[in-house]
Amino acid sequence: MGSVGGRDPGPVRQAHPADVSAASAETVVLPAAIGPYVVMRPLGGGGMGVVSLCRAASGRLVAVKQVREEYADDPAFRSRFRREVAAARRVSGVYTVSIVDADTEGHRPWVASTYIAGPTLDQAVRVCGSFQEPALRALGTGLAEALGAVHGVGLVHRDLKPQNVLLAGDGPRVIDFGISKALDETRMTGTGTVIGSPAFMAPEQITSSHDVGPAGDVFALAGLLVYAACGEGPFGTADEGALHRVMTAEPDLSGVPYSLHPLLQRCLDKTPSRRPALDEVLAALAPTDPADLLIPALREDLAVRARDAELMAVAPPPPAVVPGGVRREPRLNRRRVLIGGLGALVALGAGGAAIAFRSGDGKDGQNTADSGKPLGKTIRTVELTDPPPPLWTKPGPANSVLPDLRAFGSVAVLRDSAYTAAFDATTGTVRWNHGIGLNDQLAPGSSDPFTLKETVVGLTDSAVLVSRLGFDSTVLRYEVATVDPATARTRSKSTVLPPSVTPASLLASSDDTVYCLGNTVSGDLLHPTPGATPGYQVGQAVVAIGLAAGGIRWQKPFGAGAAAVGTTRYAADRGGFYYTEDTPKGLTVHALDAARGASRWSVEVPAAPDGSLPDYMQNTGSGATSALTVADDVLITLNLKGGMTAYDTANGHRRWAVPVTAGTPPVVVGSLVLTNTTSGVYAVDLHTGDVKWHIESPVQLSPFSFLGRTIAASEQVTAVLFSTIRVNGDGSTSSGTGGCLALRTSDGKELWALRENAGSSGVPAPSTAPSPSGIGGTSKGFGMWSVAVAGSIVFLSGGGRVRAYRTDAG
Repeated sequence: MGSVGGRDPGPVRQAHPADVSAASAETVVLPAAIGPYVVMRPLGGGGMGVVSLCRAASGRLVAVKQVREEYADDPAFRSRFRREVAAARRVSGVYTVSIVDADTEGHRPWVASTYIAGPTLDQAVRVCGSFQEPALRALGTGLAEALGAVHGVGLVHRDLKPQNVLLAGDGPRVIDFGISKALDETRMTGTGTVIGSPAFMAPEQITSSHDVGPAGDVFALAGLLVYAACGEGPFGTADEGALHRVMTAEPDLSGVPYSLHPLLQRCLDKTPSRRPALDEVLAALAPTDPADLLIPALREDLAVRARDAELMAVAPPPPAVVPGGVRREPRLNRRRVLIGGLGALVALGAGGAAIAFRSGDGKDGQNTADSGKPLGKTIRTVELTDPPPPLWTKPGPANSVLPDLRAFGSVAVLRDSAYTAAFDATTGTVRWNHGIGLNDQLAPGSSDPFTLKETVVGLTDSAVLVSRLGFDSTVLRYEVATVDPATARTRSKSTVLPPSVTPASLLASSDDTVYCLGNTVSGDLLHPTPGATPGYQVGQAVVAIGLAAGGIRWQKPFGAGAAAVGTTRYAADRGGFYYTEDTPKGLTVHALDAARGASRWSVEVPAAPDGSLPDYMQNTGSGATSALTVADDVLITLNLKGGMTAYDTANGHRRWAVPVTAGTPPVVVGSLVLTNTTSGVYAVDLHTGDVKWHIESPVQLSPFSFLGRTIAASEQVTAVLFSTIRVNGDGSTSSGTGGCLALRTSDGKELWALRENAGSSGVPAPSTAPSPSGIGGTSKGFGMWSVAVAGSIVFLSGGGRVRAYRTDAG
């Protein structure tokens, strides 16, 4: 095998929901649609329009803005909307977002643009921190080129602000050009209010929006660069005094690199005619490299969004309301399937979704299938009881998007995209922390044992994997090592990597071998010919690193069919490395040799034969929601399309299968395999596939398999996260429940349940700062939860707190 996940998944058929059961007498639920596009989830919106993530029949993702009902009948608005859409279609540029379709004559006009899977500048600054000078110059160059394309067709943006700039892997994108003008003019005519965003408006825009020309956008561009450098615009925040400061005060550039001050002062001049033209701005910012914008935290965030876009391209759409009636669920061969769990991860602006299926039972309470194990005759719906008093509670990050909480004996380690912290298992004291997530206020007295040149790559089952940047003679290279979770002291010898490899994330580990996703460079990187095109290429590879002996055992290119981030599609044991791959036929599992990376075996995971899944899932690849776990020479795949299947790690022979339609990563405790759907928890015998127990939860459980673990267990206690996103009857999303359900591992008996309000809206706005105390009330914004279990103690991170509960399993 030449690469990991190298084959293209092929075209995806967008099936009509009527394909599910044409002969059924039940009403078939249609997904919501805007024109020819199926609505996958809301992205946001304002007073005049609503933006949705939609999918075309080809699987292409688009962002569709649709005018609200109350403005659709305004002739003046329709005229402006029609004119601006026509103009926006002509805009083309590397750093603009293209219009791909529109309907300006329908009942509710809409316009579709290319979907950019990236955070807004506002979100990126909150997550990544202040941008340094190289990144600022790259950002400014991209914005200036985008505005040049907009101005070139006679448009002025008029609302350039951090929320209207998206950051993609190849540079920034300006959104809402032209169209935002039409919306804002309607609002001004109706209310007489000032157009634009106060903190970034030019003085002439405040006094008369009709006088705003290209120089007004130059003023706003400078404000964006100040915001990226300082986290605040040149005239402060958008409070009630912002307009007065823009008109009378001098811009505050104290946090901006000094070399940029002359340019920004000219751009922020109160008089439009004294501001530089865009070509002057570009010249002042040169030289720039677009890659300078991709700081590590932004790279990680973009990788998460790329994973989500991959999932959205194959996920079934949420059901919509049946016109003129109550929503009814289709009948699918004696089993009910509820499609849901499509939510938005917006604490970092990271889009996200998951697919979950609720398996019903017949009159006898038993599910039947042509092959595979039955799901058990005894299905209990548990009654939820309050949790015991926490063993300890400590402040934590208010919004977590990629939390990974692990228990390591005397400590529990929490890792997110921007930080890592170790909490004492008994007292909750932060022993050490690294990164920007927990500051001195949240973790008083704790120390950071790492330097700025060190990064936590991931958590293995027994250690923390870190990378260190250093010099070998004159060559810049990385080395990796494991450190003790309790003390952060180096545990293994450092393995020096070649200059061509940069460790990005941990995929899997076993004993002294770690498998990382690495960024690679090939060709003459260090000594290019002067004046010639650089003779090197960049890519990604799966890298097997032997920590005991030191050095790379093998590396293979990371192909398009493999997942970009996360650990749910990878596993490892002493025999080798396992991963899943999307193919035109569905899902394939591969096993590679640990020593050389040679292919040992590959098997195709068959679709569930009992017809429990909709037709459009039986005929498309659903590997994006797959999960892998390996234990005792048994490899367990859990996949929406194929259920849970066990294979012999030596030869790939299938041992057993259970038709559990879920994608959450299973955990193994002793001889039990534990996993959950959105409605239930299953305990399956590792060696036989017999379902030992199965319980149903009255509160929706977490379906977010692509982010990692939703379930953790010890021999005493099993803990399953609740879902912080709820799918309503009309297909919209709303706030779910934070917390977890604790069960006795041996028989599934309910022990306690922690339930907290996950937010007040379906797509909550992220908090700009963590709570000073992190304690009390509901969680701020939309943050993901994480869970770990050690013995009788359940550790939880979520809602702005990290806490521990000692559990009596009886």
